[in-house]
Amino acid sequence: MRWILLSLMALSCACWGEDEEAPGELVGSFQALGLMVEQSCGAAVPAPDPLDLKFDLRSESNGRAYWRLWGGAMFAGIEKGDTYTFQTSQSWMVIEPDRFRGYVGCSVTQRDVFTFEVSVPEVEAGLDGGVEDDAGVHGDAGTEADAGVDTGIDPTLVLITGSQTTEIVPLTGADCTPAVAALGGPFLSLPCRVEYVLSGNGIAPD
Repeated sequence: MRWILLSLMALSCACWGEDEEAPGELVGSFQALGLMVEQSCGAAVPAPDPLDLKFDLRSESNGRAYWRLWGGAMFAGIEKGDTYTFQTSQSWMVIEPDRFRGYVGCSVTQRDVFTFEVSVPEVEAGLDGGVEDDAGVHGDAGTEADAGVDTGIDPTLVLITGSQTTEIVPLTGADCTPAVAALGGPFLSLPCRVEYVLSGNGIAPD
């Protein structure tokens, strides 16, 4: 049988090239460490532990959000309050059909969900109710959209927490029995799940 595998985080969604202007306003640049809390997929999904991420978060006033791994593509998601969520889903073939053997093949759907929550430290307000002049901002204390970028806040004080999950589920009608490890396949089990908990802080933009 011919195995056709996909690595963890090989996402398929709208993205922008390096030469195109990035949408939205920069929320901040971050580094995060992901610690694995579940891995039931086995060797079929190469999943490093820990997971090391460096990325930018951007947002628009309409709640649209964008996430770009440094050196990678940019992906679209949503912002709600201080929480940023990015979801992708794609189907792919693990084992090709074999009509001579009457085998329907094994196809699966992979769903990836990244969730980040940004915590911005409070800044001291001046007498006029705004941010102190030496913070580099006048008036309102600002929002997450300018956290650690124009407020004068040390970006390392901006904290980020979250999770990354990958779930792989066989498509209806697929026969993925040969794909599990007990029968010589690459998956420890199907359906399966890989999950990380993430924590980190802001860094200077790339």
